[in-house]
Amino acid sequence: MIFITTLTKQIYQFCGKNLINSFINTQNHHDHQLYVFFENEEDPYTEYYPNWLLEWADTQTYPFLTFINIMTYEYKGNRIIDYVDKILKDNITFNHLYNSPRSAKWFRPVVAMKYASDVISQGYFSSIDADCLFTSKIPNNIFNDIIGNNNVAFLGRENFKTMRHGDYDRNGNYIHTNTVPATDSDTHTETGYIGYNLNIDGTRDFITRNMEYWTSLEILKLKYRTDCHTFDATRKEMSKLKYNNLCDIMGEISPIGSRVIESSLLGTFLTHHKGTIGPNIVNSL
Repeated sequence: MIFITTLTKQIYQFCGKNLINSFINTQNHHDHQLYVFFENEEDPYTEYYPNWLLEWADTQTYPFLTFINIMTYEYKGNRIIDYVDKILKDNITFNHLYNSPRSAKWFRPVVAMKYASDVISQGYFSSIDADCLFTSKIPNNIFNDIIGNNNVAFLGRENFKTMRHGDYDRNGNYIHTNTVPATDSDTHTETGYIGYNLNIDGTRDFITRNMEYWTSLEILKLKYRTDCHTFDATRKEMSKLKYNNLCDIMGEISPIGSRVIESSLLGTFLTHHKGTIGPNIVNSL
C-alpha cells in the first residue's frame, strides 16, 4: 500500500514526525510506502528538502519515504494551490468552523490525492491525515477487504442519527461525555482516511472532480466548505461508481467522539487523534 499525507513545518513538529516514526516503529516500512506532500512556507517552491525534513533525506536509509513539494503541482497551467488560495481569499468569510478563510488549507489534501493519482500508475493508495498513528503492522491483504473492487473506500457518517461525544479525563482516558442528535455539521465524511483503487475506471475521474469543486469555485455553492464536503458532493454526483462505506456496520449511533477509524477495519492498525491534535493544529495556524 502507498499511504499519502500532507505536512507543513508546524504540523510536522506537532504530529507529522510521530506519524512517520509510527510507520517505521510498527515495521510497516518493510511492506508499504509513505508519500509525504509537504508545504515549506519559508521557501514554497524549493527543489530541496526543507531543513525540518533533512533527517529523512538519506534515500538509501529511508527508501520507503517519498517527499514531494505540493506547492509545485500545476493544473491547467496554474500552480493550483496558489491559484485557489487567491480566488478563495476574498470569497469566504467566517460564519462556521467549516466555512472560513482557513478552508483553503483543506485544499492541500485534495491536491495531494490528485498529485498522487498522477504519479501512481496502478493499484491502491490511501490518504491519511497527519494526526494519525500506525499502531501495528498491516497485513498485506487487508485492503482487499477495505477497498477491494470498489473505486473508493471512505468513512461516511451520513447514517448516524445519534452522536456520542467524548473527551479525555484527568487520567488520560478517553471517555463518553454526552449524547446528542446528529446534525448536518456532524454527518459529513471523515476524510482522515480515504482509500482509492486506481485499477478501476472512474477513480481518477472522481479525484479530479473533487479538485475541480475548488478550482471552479463550485465549493462556494455548498453550505460547508471543507475537503469533507467536496468529497461528499463528488460522491453524490458520481453515484454510479462503486463505494465501500466503512461506517455502514456501525449503524445509526456514532462511536464515542466519532472515532470512526478506530471502530472500522482500519482500527486494527491505525488510530486518529481526532478531537485532540486536530483542534490544536487548527487553533495554532
